[in-house]
Amino acid sequence: MFKYLRLSITDRCNFRCIYCMPEEGICKQAHSDILRFEEILPVVHAAVATGIEQVRITGGEPLIRKGVVEFIKQLSGIRGLNDLCLTTNAYNLSELAVALKAAGLNRINVSLDSLEPETFRKITRVGTLKPVLDGIHAAIAAGLDPVKLNVVIIPGINDGEIENFVRFASENPVHVRFIERMPFPGARDQSGFISETEVFDRIAGKFSLTEVTEKKSFGPARLYKIVDGKGYVGFISPRTQPFCISCRRLRLTANGYLLPCLDSSLGVRVRGMPEEEIKQVIAELYAKKDSWQKNQACFNATFDSSLSKIGG
Repeated sequence: MFKYLRLSITDRCNFRCIYCMPEEGICKQAHSDILRFEEILPVVHAAVATGIEQVRITGGEPLIRKGVVEFIKQLSGIRGLNDLCLTTNAYNLSELAVALKAAGLNRINVSLDSLEPETFRKITRVGTLKPVLDGIHAAIAAGLDPVKLNVVIIPGINDGEIENFVRFASENPVHVRFIERMPFPGARDQSGFISETEVFDRIAGKFSLTEVTEKKSFGPARLYKIVDGKGYVGFISPRTQPFCISCRRLRLTANGYLLPCLDSSLGVRVRGMPEEEIKQVIAELYAKKDSWQKNQACFNATFDSSLSKIGG
């Protein structure tokens, strides 16, 4: 069965990253269309009852939604939920890190595609780097562990920073994960991608890495410890090292659709359903996903064109 639920709580975001959405943003859903927290909780209870062990809160940008800390506190009290994490752009993280940890959040992922202020601005279109770096250090200090930095490498824009990111991981107790860019139609700039092999080759000889074979989550990353460093380097490579066949992820969109796959046109709206019916929907979605026996994503059958609306 599914083991990992990605839970989108908003389609709003305070950034406009070039691989995620058009420059003008997306057509926002009406607030009445977005699930209330009290509507999300029964879905999570049903999901955990069917075998979900890990929940990741996503957006849009989840930390801009009011009440998110109290919602995390409610989620953390669900029996059988073993791991509660969140993905953020970290712009508001420095002021919330301690409260998030106290509420029961275990760990956090930060989307960070540049360590250079001008390049960061170019990628996010509207973002400022310093608050993000402050948020990362606040998360480390608060005891959120691990802090993972997700880096989408874009040719001609941030591919010159690969070594800088590894150096950052060597100097700080974080996981830097290089992600192959996925060609979703919602991002109009489709300027190609850089493969895991190329990234690894750029690192090799400059840093010593030791592969970590023990997996502690249901994620697809391959992880390496930086020898004599504080952190780790990981790779998520959906294009050259596809992991569809082993994926056990389920997604809930902000407007209440359960999706068995990021790369699928299939979605079932569960808003207002009793928990027993939601369990049945989850079982049916898993059966369909399992029957596909998909080896690799095709990136043209997405339920929605924008990553910010699906939940990443």
